[in-house]
Amino acid sequence: MNTFDLSPAQIRNRLILRARRAALATGTGRQPLARSHGHAEAVPAAVARVPVVPCVSLAPGDVVQLAESDYRYAEGPLRLRIVRVRPDLSEWYDGEWVWLEGVEIGPDDQDAAFRPVLARVAALRQGHPNG
Repeated sequence: MNTFDLSPAQIRNRLILRARRAALATGTGRQPLARSHGHAEAVPAAVARVPVVPCVSLAPGDVVQLAESDYRYAEGPLRLRIVRVRPDLSEWYDGEWVWLEGVEIGPDDQDAAFRPVLARVAALRQGHPNG
């Protein structure tokens, strides 16, 4: 994966994570500012939540079905064959959302487009049909 595969928000999050890790390693105690979820104003990193890596039990090849409310930027229900789970990008969503990469499965059960999806972790734990 290279930088061109990441969105601007993903690049920003990686840079913030690196800066925080560097500040912790040097022991300066000063960390870069971070935006809280849903707010435009900056808050000190000491007030910001610690990133949580979501816990999901998905493997490449699993098929998940997500309702429109179970993933961001939804356009109706979605069936997705998992290619990869991205915990490195998901740690900024308080363990509530996870980035999935997969192939959309059309209504005719044929593979459609490859797509990244930000999915609700709770929906993946509720026994959505797999495989």
